[in-house]
This record gives sequence, structure tokens and C-alpha cells, in this order.
Amino acid sequence: MKKLVLGAAVSAAMFGGVAQAAITLDAGKPVITPANTYEVYLSGSSAVGPFLESLFTSKKVPAANQVCDTKKSMYKFQDTSTGGKDQVAYLCELNQSNTALSGLSAGKPNLLIYKRHNGGSAQGVSPIVANSAIDFLKVDNAANCALSGSVVAAGAGFTKFNCTYTAGNTDLTNKQIPDFGVSDVDPIQFRGDNTPTGYAEVTAADVTNLVVKAAATQVFGVAVSTNLRNAMQEAVFGKTNVCATNAKTRETAACMPSLNSAQIASIFTGQLSSWKQLKLGGTTDVFTGASVQPVSDRLHICRRASGSGTQAQFAIKFMGYPCNDIAPKGIADTATTPEAVDKAQVHAMTSAGAMSECLAELSSGSDTVGTSFANTYGARWAIGIQGTELNASLSSDWRFIKIDGEEPTLDKVARGKYKDWVELTYQYNKAHVFDESEQQIVDEIIKQSGNPVVLAATNTSAVQTWGAAGYLATPQSFKANEAGLYGSGSPVNPFSHGTATASTNNCRLPALYDSKGGIQLK
Repeated sequence: MKKLVLGAAVSAAMFGGVAQAAITLDAGKPVITPANTYEVYLSGSSAVGPFLESLFTSKKVPAANQVCDTKKSMYKFQDTSTGGKDQVAYLCELNQSNTALSGLSAGKPNLLIYKRHNGGSAQGVSPIVANSAIDFLKVDNAANCALSGSVVAAGAGFTKFNCTYTAGNTDLTNKQIPDFGVSDVDPIQFRGDNTPTGYAEVTAADVTNLVVKAAATQVFGVAVSTNLRNAMQEAVFGKTNVCATNAKTRETAACMPSLNSAQIASIFTGQLSSWKQLKLGGTTDVFTGASVQPVSDRLHICRRASGSGTQAQFAIKFMGYPCNDIAPKGIADTATTPEAVDKAQVHAMTSAGAMSECLAELSSGSDTVGTSFANTYGARWAIGIQGTELNASLSSDWRFIKIDGEEPTLDKVARGKYKDWVELTYQYNKAHVFDESEQQIVDEIIKQSGNPVVLAATNTSAVQTWGAAGYLATPQSFKANEAGLYGSGSPVNPFSHGTATASTNNCRLPALYDSKGGIQLK
């Protein structure tokens, strides 16, 4: 029997908390045992992390569609070093109101979902192809997990635990074959520069061994450090314009600065080395004309590492890589190259959380010691890539900008005006051996991930100051609005990278999936 052993202080805290139902206690500690708990392992995309957490644990999701029973006590375990940017796990009771899961709860009422973000989307593809074990967070070690904060009452969210995690350390990791994976793009894109270290390129033959299901449209955007955004606003609108002087107004869609696709490709392929090389509508470059300048004009890029779906989709949309043989690769991590060298400084990050840290710390000039990014430069201007549901609270020191003059809203995607979106996929190996009933749970998670009713609920936490962001259901599974309009109550993308006869391939130019639908361009 596996027990979650958490120490005397945690035991005392939980003993005084709300009484549990199916999740039992041992001297005040929750017990995890195969006799009453399904354990499901999911690896891959870090960009979808916040969305998956909402899917599993948000009360906004209709009761009939929930995976966890959000009226009961829930627990979140996260790696201590990155605050859950690399590894998390969720313990809850199965939702008996969900008809696909209700029949499972009598034998095993509890569910423990492990989610590995570290390594990005390729970790949701390559280990699935190989059907091989990778490291997940260990949550049943007496020494490595401790209560974070206080015990949360049933139905009020989850009680959090911080767990010490070191990759490769068997005392602190749980090595398992993933039951399924999630990736920002379809599996065949993980070849060439998108291949993660330690794995072979994914081939067409590999894909035939997988069950691949397109789940939802995921919208990405170009993100810049806040100090760079501010300078861009001055360059575009003028230093005395309300877009550059009013803190609230400058966060609106009307005040978002823009880069076009050619400028973005030039930056991320290393053609620019200094912010003095960027002019936006005037004769003076952005750096020279800025009211506040960092010490160095060196251009900093926070990209994602090879194997990241965020990086892979970006390369597809702006460089055509790996879709054609002559497409350029993104500029590589410059590692220890001194800033004085006349080339862009590139920082390859392993997760969406690490990307946020890179952009924010370069903007503020700070450094959080021992985490994902070591800022040895001070305040600099930086550019990166993120999923548009992130940073809706504006709490992190970076901002989205427009691409080709269009803000990254769900409405602009549905109108065919915003280009940076892909269809994320789930996959599992046809030869994978699931424990009893766990494939049923996996299939339900995949199904609800693309359900517009669920997306409408989870998108409420992704409302940005410049418009609605988040996810759209795919037209392969749900009917889009015939008028070609975005509807917040049933968000479905009328466009797809798949067709009625061909599966999703994000290298394919998107087109209307149902020719009976309309396109709104205004």
C-alpha cells in the first residue's frame, strides 16, 4: 500500500481540517493506495497546464462535465524548486455526476492525476512513441512533501503541498510510462530541430502506432517584457499619447503595439542583434527614442527549448519549419556567449512558467535564485512566445503584442484574421497497457478538453484587458457558428488544419472545415 506520509506538522493541520469522504486519512494524513485510487500519468505541453488545472478542479466547469468532484476535498502537489512549473499532481474524488465516470467510483472512488510539464510537448509524444518511462513527481515520500499554507475546506479549492523533486533521483521521483501525452501540435512535427534530447525524430510510421485525437484550438501570441512594450507604445503612439501615459489605457487593445510576421521571423532567426535595429513607423529606432532605456541595447530572446510544442508551433507559423526543406530554424540558445558579442542573447526555457520568469526578470532586472532562469544581466528588453490564456491578471512583468496588426483574441481567430493558433492533440500508444478502467478516464479527459461547454467555462479565467483569450473547440467534433462568429457560450473554431478526409496536420494551411459556414472579416 502506498501512503502519502507528510510529517507531524502537516498531520496536525489536516487532522483539524474538514472531514474527508472517499479520501481516507492515516493519523491525519491522506492515504494513496491502488485499492481505492486510480493513478493516471499525463506528460507533455506546459502551455496547457493552467487549462488542465481548470478542467480538473474548477467549479466553473458544469457538474456533468467535471472529472474531479469539486464539492469534495482536493489536493495539489507541486515541485518545490519551480513552484509547479515542471511537475504537478492532483488528488481528488471521481465526479459521480459525470456519467462516463460514475460507474467507476464504486470500486475506486479516488483519482490521482500526475502531470509533467518539464520538457514541453515532445514529452507528450516521444515517450508515448517509445512507450518508455520518464520521471514524474513523487508524492508518497515522507521526506519530500510538506503542506504549503493551510488546509482548504472541501469545495473551496485544493490544499497544496510542496514536494522536493530532483530529476533522476529515485528517492524523489516516480518513474512511469505515461498513459497518454498532450502536445501543442500533432506528433509528426517533432522532428529535426523539434526533436528532444535523448529521442529519435518522430516518423510517419511512428504515428501509425498512436491513437491521436485533436482536442482544441490553442491560441499563442508574441510576448514582450513590459519595459519593451512601453517603449514600443511610445514609438507608435508618441510619448504624450494616452497609450503611453495612462496605466489602465495602455493595457487595452487599441494601445497594443504590433510587429508584422517578417519582423518577428527576423528577430527569432537571429537577423537582429540590437533593439536599435527595430523601427516602428518612424525614422527613430525604438531604443534611441525611448524615455527609459536599459543599460544595454542587446536584443534578448526567451525562446523554448527543442521539444517544446510552443516553439514548434511558432516555427511552423513564422518560419515554415519543419514543413518545407528550405525553412530556417530558430536561433539557438547562446548559452555562455557574452552580451558584448554582436548577436542576440537567446535563452531556451523548458516550460511556459520558465518563459514567464525569463521575460519578467529581464523586465524588472531581478533574479530569483535557484529557479528556472538566472538573470545575470539586470534590466533588459526581451521578447518571447506564450499561450494567450496566461497572465490575464497582469501580475507577471510581460505583455502580449499584436501580430500583423491583430490582437490575439478568440474572435480574431474565428474570423480568420489572427494566424498564430494550432490544434493541440492528445495521443497514446496502441500497445500501451492501461490499468483497469484507466483508459476510460483518459478518454473522458480528452473528450472534455475539447468540449465547448467546458471551454466556455475555463475561458472565463482567460479574459484579457484586450479581449477574450483561451481555447476553441475543433470543428471536427462540434459545429461552428454558421455565421462564422465567435460565441463565448459555445466557442468553436470554424477553421481547421484537418479536413473531412485528412487528420490534423498543423503544417497544412487552415481552412473552413464545414463549407456551409460563413466567414466574418470585419
